[in-house]
Amino acid sequence: MAGRIAVGDKLPFFLYDTPYSAQNRFRDLLAEKSPLVLIFMANFGHPITRTFASRYAETFSSLRDGGMALVVRSRADKLSRSIGPDTLPFPLLCDADGVLYEYLDIPQNSSTLMTYSLEGWRILREAKKQGYRAAKGTPQQLPLTLILDRDGTVLFSHYGASLTDVPEDCASMQSLLEELDLTPDLPDIAPEDFRQAYDRRRAVPDDPSAALPDEETLDRHRRKTRHGRRRAPVESVREYGSPDLDKTSVVSLFDDPYDDD
Repeated sequence: MAGRIAVGDKLPFFLYDTPYSAQNRFRDLLAEKSPLVLIFMANFGHPITRTFASRYAETFSSLRDGGMALVVRSRADKLSRSIGPDTLPFPLLCDADGVLYEYLDIPQNSSTLMTYSLEGWRILREAKKQGYRAAKGTPQQLPLTLILDRDGTVLFSHYGASLTDVPEDCASMQSLLEELDLTPDLPDIAPEDFRQAYDRRRAVPDDPSAALPDEETLDRHRRKTRHGRRRAPVESVREYGSPDLDKTSVVSLFDDPYDDD
């Protein structure tokens, strides 16, 4: 596409590989987990990518009202030696050739002063203590954070100015969804009215006219009062089928063979 992707644009459906499965349909991921927070970072071996992938895994349960996926510039067949379907609670999309990165015009930068934040320097310093050595002069892949609805329309787009310019963790993603009003809402009922009606129902349990939602529903309204919206229940993470990585390319953009209905 010409230029950077922006709010209102639509990301085309495509096929992608993970370290544990091949030729997955992006449309299926959107249909199962939307709004979807899609984060593009450097290769999975980069200390910053590893650090944030670990944070996202540890805080994944905090993302209650949507899904997330991480895109890395790594080969699926190489990562398959260490990453199985139960390793991460979110999909890891592999795009070693940078097909999506080029299509979305995600920049690279050779200047370490421009690409490393203070947090990035700290992560890199710790990685060097453990033996990590970065190749000199290699361009650094900057990140991109998107939020997409179920048909691939962009609801939020942020091109990172540094390697760590992405959501800090899944709690930050949840907060972003809330700030953008992308979480499901319950009907507006005043908390006092709801409590009075609930108490009446408990006092006269056999009165059909006093039938009301149960305590769990009331609790959801309490949380809506505190946070302005409902908390959706945590859903199980999708696991893909067995891999067949030797028969597929890494990313096949515009190559989803299933036409829209």
